[in-house]
Amino acid sequence: MLGPTLIFDKSVLQSLNTDEAVMLDNFYTSVLTPVFFVECLADLEKEMRSKSTPEQLVVSLAEKTPDGCRANVHHLDILRSELQGHFKLPTVLGRPCVGEGHYIQLGDQKGAIFEQSQEQNALYRWMKHEFLQAERDIARWWRRSLTSIDLDAMSSSVRKELGPHLRKPKTLEDARAMTDVLIDNTDPEWLTRFGLEILGVPEASDYVINKWISNRRPPLRDYLPYFIFALSINIFFCLILPTQLLRNVKPSHHVDLAYLYYLPFCSIFTSKDNFHVQIVPLFLNGTQTFVNGNDFKEELKRLVDLFSALPASEFDRGLHHFAQYPPLDTSFLTTRLWDTYLPRWRSTGPPKILDEKMQKAMKDMLKIFDESENAPGAPPSLDQLNYSSALKVIVLPCGVAPQNQPQAQCTFSLPASLSILAAGVKAEWHSASAPALTPSAPQDSVQQDRQGVFHDRYNRFRHDRRCHRLGRSSHQPSFRSNRPAHRRRPRLRSL
Repeated sequence: MLGPTLIFDKSVLQSLNTDEAVMLDNFYTSVLTPVFFVECLADLEKEMRSKSTPEQLVVSLAEKTPDGCRANVHHLDILRSELQGHFKLPTVLGRPCVGEGHYIQLGDQKGAIFEQSQEQNALYRWMKHEFLQAERDIARWWRRSLTSIDLDAMSSSVRKELGPHLRKPKTLEDARAMTDVLIDNTDPEWLTRFGLEILGVPEASDYVINKWISNRRPPLRDYLPYFIFALSINIFFCLILPTQLLRNVKPSHHVDLAYLYYLPFCSIFTSKDNFHVQIVPLFLNGTQTFVNGNDFKEELKRLVDLFSALPASEFDRGLHHFAQYPPLDTSFLTTRLWDTYLPRWRSTGPPKILDEKMQKAMKDMLKIFDESENAPGAPPSLDQLNYSSALKVIVLPCGVAPQNQPQAQCTFSLPASLSILAAGVKAEWHSASAPALTPSAPQDSVQQDRQGVFHDRYNRFRHDRRCHRLGRSSHQPSFRSNRPAHRRRPRLRSL
């Protein structure tokens, strides 16, 4: 059973040991943001004070990143989808939006296949100490660009546009309230052009405004909720920069701020960064939870201590047996979070193990998928799909995998989130180029091998949990589209 959706920043993952990272992977569905991915990559050019190398630091982060994570698409892709009417924020709250999908036709039935993101493929490559030269160049450029950010100039220009006589907020809560007042009492057409300019898509202004007018000028909060959410983050930040409400403001806070763009796609956000501790709760809705990174680490440590004390006979059966669900004791934060976001878990019975007949049928279906063709015409809605499939690369345990075990193959290339940085140019606006986001049900999570107290016993059941219990082969075929790359349209969905 999937745990609550959670976004963590790099500060949290760095603080965890390998056993705590196993607990994170086991009890939560982690959402991997592009900001986290780029932050990790930037460490390739970090000046180390210890004896370890920057490559070792990045490898350590990649190894501790939950294997069952979902890579969220870039916030600008989501914004462009909403501007063109392909994305409805209220329908996907609390769930990540993932890409790499395409629609297929199998006989008279239509389905969707969602391939593993290039960000996740890159993480697997980093675990093997393999880094592309382009990634090293981007890491170098990223660190240089942080030193060139002029926060004062950015704040001054925004405040000048909003009004030269704006008062300074007295508290962070006051700044948040001022942001809402400015958005709700500003001319919608001017606000749209201004917002698209500072969010980086000014080329969409005429298209969006004409479409808004043709829809009888509805309130922007209802018509473009994600646009308003992203815009409020930027206005808020510019309001507090000239004040002393945030101490020791650094250019890197501009990066920390980008995590907030992904808040709608999780139920829980955790960070040890003081900036996030102060700011994030102001942008969460009533159903979301912020957990201080120090408290979260302590919670994972408690879980490690609890399960480490089990008898060997129980421990040897693996996490899927003794840690499928959190402890019944509500003193555990994880238990309370499950009660909040997955209240039916207490009445859920043990998972059903598929018999050999059903496993064979599923394997045959995977082979049939290879023979499918791209679905003609416009992509159907999720309700019209007959089936969907999500591909996953299975990373076999290091050092304990059978020598003759077939390895899942994948082609590595530069992730889209890095390609944007490498190109250094904005995407050209076109009404037919925005990816369409469609909601879908979550997929079964998988676990990642770790070193530590769970290492030896964890490896024994890890492969079985992925393949035997889910009825899947460890070597899944590649379902890449036969359509030429330049004719493919990126498809996004939310889990």
